Amino acid sequence: MKHIATIAAGCAVLAACQTYPDRPAPPGGAVASAAAPAPDFVTGVCGECHAVTSDTVSLDPQAPGFADIANSPGLTRATLVTFLSDAHNYPMQMDVDLVEEDIELVADYMLTLRSDDYVKRPS
Repeated sequence: MKHIATIAAGCAVLAACQTYPDRPAPPGGAVASAAAPAPDFVTGVCGECHAVTSDTVSLDPQAPGFADIANSPGLTRATLVTFLSDAHNYPMQMDVDLVEEDIELVADYMLTLRSDDYVKRPS
């Protein structure tokens, strides 16, 4: 497990060093909006197994991506907070105890991944 964390941390450091050329504005004056980056806490605690951004794949194939969860039918902030608040809901591999402040942070971030254009990736 430490090897995975080390590899993930190394990839994150290398990705942070990458630069992109300036791109022209989209036609019609529209401004493309980028999704907010995942908070460090979310990436550090959840990112070892889950895809915490909508453009990544979970390292653990059994761990659903946050975008998949956020776009689940019937999911509300209240149901998400309730699930995250009770560690007994978690699968055995997800041995994490979150305090209320962290639960709120994770839930609020996950809900930013909702999209009307969402399409679940094949697993």
